[in-house]
Parts: sequence; structure tokens; C-alpha cells
Amino acid sequence: MKKVLKLLGRMLLHGIVLGLIWLDFNYVRIPEWVALALTILWIVTVRIAEHVMQKKSSNIFYGILDTVIVLFMIVSTLLNPYWNSDVYRKNVSWEENGSKFFSKEDALSDYEFMMKYLKKIHPLALGGLPADVEARAQEVRKWIEGQDKIEGYVLARELESILSLLGDGHTMVEENYDSYHIMKHVYEHNKAGDTLVGINGILFEEFLAQNPTIESYETVDYGIRMIKNRIVNLEGLKYLGVDTSGEITYNYVSEDGEEILEVVRAEDFLVMEEYLTYEEEVTGDDLHSDEDRGFVYYDIDEEHSLAILTLNSCRYNKTYKDTVKKLFDEVHEKDIQNVCVDLRYNGGGSSMVGDEFIKYLDVDAYRSWGEEMRLGYFLIKSEGRTVKNPKKKQVFTGNVYVLTGVRSYSAAMDFAMLIKDNGIGKLVGQPCGNLPASYGQVVHFHLPKTGFYMQISMKKWYRVDMTKNGEPLYTDIECPEADALDILINQIESGKEF
Repeated sequence: MKKVLKLLGRMLLHGIVLGLIWLDFNYVRIPEWVALALTILWIVTVRIAEHVMQKKSSNIFYGILDTVIVLFMIVSTLLNPYWNSDVYRKNVSWEENGSKFFSKEDALSDYEFMMKYLKKIHPLALGGLPADVEARAQEVRKWIEGQDKIEGYVLARELESILSLLGDGHTMVEENYDSYHIMKHVYEHNKAGDTLVGINGILFEEFLAQNPTIESYETVDYGIRMIKNRIVNLEGLKYLGVDTSGEITYNYVSEDGEEILEVVRAEDFLVMEEYLTYEEEVTGDDLHSDEDRGFVYYDIDEEHSLAILTLNSCRYNKTYKDTVKKLFDEVHEKDIQNVCVDLRYNGGGSSMVGDEFIKYLDVDAYRSWGEEMRLGYFLIKSEGRTVKNPKKKQVFTGNVYVLTGVRSYSAAMDFAMLIKDNGIGKLVGQPCGNLPASYGQVVHFHLPKTGFYMQISMKKWYRVDMTKNGEPLYTDIECPEADALDILINQIESGKEF
């Protein structure tokens, strides 16, 4: 009977440990020290009960088992970057918080939560944050302590000013809105080919220089892109600190180089449905009916012997793999000599999409990137490696090109880097939005009190070509991203090498 009770006690012990992990990953945030304390408390309770029942010390086997359980919980909590994150959570809600007001106490609580996990997860924070980041963090904490109530977007901006100093475009915090109010003339200017260059007479380059910590970014062009994304809606303008109580002037430049001023007021910003209806009435275009071809598709331009694979998101799934296979089947069938991957509007995802594409090329092996992964108190380094390419039976031996732009980011940049640094093909367009040597593989959270979305990088990546580590991923032909395909076709027509 005693042996049965002992066995049941051990089973309960295992169940509690696994139950705590399951609860934290799925529903309830459990502080690391609480999970550890409960585990140790239950072990002590079980061992005391065994001692009372047996009148002697427990079996050494159970002592070893208890030690393993404690070590397992330490790994699960203190070293695991996903503890208390949203990665596996089933009860995450996305709610309006940008225009809500929060108490000083709630703001401080979320500040502490953010700083705790920044220091626990980010590779740059191992051993302590950089001095400028720590100094800014203390300034923000002092500022919060001096407030009674703080509007959501203002608090988000202050928290972001800490994270932005890491120079890591993947580590950021962001407020949420139920809906955005869009400047109603945006589509008209885009359709006319006008380029938005500034707000209230301030060019975006100048605005970013004046507000360098307003966003997390790695390249100036991407920082400007983020400002442009915000500036076309009323909520974004408020976040950027633009006065929306009176007239707001949007500075455009036409395709002919003419300066255009669009003066609007707050009432000229419309929620999405109103915005779409307005544009249909003004331009005659039905924005509701834009054709959606999915995240990946291809076209064959037989006149220029060119196949174009458009990949707008790096999703490594059956749809992607089937599409790539069909593309190369048709390339071989029609004897196409040029294959182009369009990554200009791809924000990233899985880096495995690049490896899958290379399987169809006449490449025996290629170099991949090195990395450093943060696991609690440890930084695990992996050197760049040579990957043997499991080539398909029939491979493509023609020319490979990749179109890139400022919005080519993260895994899309990795794809382009594999092609560029391994000498597999050429890049056309603008440099990608983030750097080849940068941080990534994010852990994402919702801050407990405000509900702000936050993500933190757990890895540091290194460039494939280490001689260029620290440089942007420059293109072989640099041109505006919108013109990249036309430039490539002209290059193919000319027969010139580049």
C-alpha cells in the first residue's frame, strides 16, 4: 500500500509540474518564481509524507527524480523565452487600447513586465542593457511616476522609445485600435502616382531625424516607411505627435516633380467602409473588389522568357511548395531562361521558403547564416554552415533574379541574402528594410494591464557573407521598388549582363 501511495504521489508531482506549464502556455500568466516555489513545495510535502509513512529516508531513486523535476522546471521557466508569452496562448484578445486612459499603477506594472522580459530574452541584454537603453528606461519610469493617467498611444510611444534604442526592428511595442480613420484622399494621390514626402512642410527624413526613437527600425528608409504607414491615418498622426486639432498639410510630389499640398482636417479622415465608399464615388474604382491571388502566385512572360514568382508572405506550407513546383514544371516545359522572385512587398515569415526554392536550382551546396540564441543566462552560438542542396531531378540552369524593396523584411531579406551572398542570382530594386546582420525570431506578448502588443527578439543573426557583416543588402541594380520589374525586363531585352 505504501508503495502505491508513493507512486501516486510521484504521479501527482509530475502532473502538477506539467499542469503549471500547460496553464502558463495556454491561459494564465504564472510568474517564474511561483512555478518554481510550488514545485519545490510539493516535492517537500511528498517527501515529508513518505518519511512519516515509512519512518525512514526516501529511496535515492526518488531523490534523483525530484532533482530532475526541479531542473526541468528551471529550464521551463528561467531559461525558456516563451514562458508567459502569447506564442501558445489560447485566450489572447485584441482590444482597443490606443485611446484609453490607464492609471499610473497599471502603466508601471506593464513597464516592469516589459523590462523583465526584455532583459530575460534579448541577446543584447545578456549581462545588462546597453547604457543608453538603461538610461532611457529610467527616464520613462520616472515620467510614468509623475503622471496620474496616461492615454494609451502616449504610453506606447514612451515604451517604444526604450526598445527603439536597441537598433532592432523586430523588438517593439504597439497600441491597438478597433478601427483606423484614413485620410480620404490617399488613394487618389496613389493612383495619380504622387509620392508622399512630408507632413506640415517637414520632410520625412527630417521628421525621423528629429524623432529618432519614435519607431524601432534598422535602416532609415524603413523608418521612413513606418512613419508613412502611420501618417495616413488619424490615430497614427496622434502617435507621431502631429497636432490634429486644426489644418494638416500633406506634402506630395507628382511624377513630374511638381509639389502638391493636400490640406485636410480631422473630419477628412474616414473609417474603412466610409473610405472605400468615398474612393468609389470619386474615382469610380471599386476598392472592395481588388483581386486577391493569394500570398504566392506566378506569371509567365514568354515574350521575355521570364517567369515571375510573386511571394507576399514567407509561408512555408503546401500551397507554397506546390506553387513553386508548378512554376518550375512550366519553366521547363516552355524553356524559360529567366526566373524572378518578387519579394518587394513581403514582410517575412519562415526562412525555409528560400531553401525550398533553391532545391529547383543547379546548386550543389550553399552557405547559410550563423546565429546566437538567447536562453536565459546563456547565449548559444552556431556558426554559419554549408548546406548540401537536395536538388530536384530536373533543375533550372538559367538566370535567377530577386526583386526587393524597403518592405522586403525579415525572412524575405533572408531569401534575398541567400541568393545574393551565394552568387546564385542578382537583386534588382531597393535595399531590404532590415539588415542581414540583425536580431529576430521574436517572442510575442500582450502586456497584462494595457493589452499592448509587444515582441522581443531572441536571436542574433549574422550575414552569410561575413566580410559584409553590418552592411545593408545592396542590390545589383538599384532603382525605386515600383520600377524594379520594368527595369529587369529592360535589362533582359538589352541582353546586357549585370
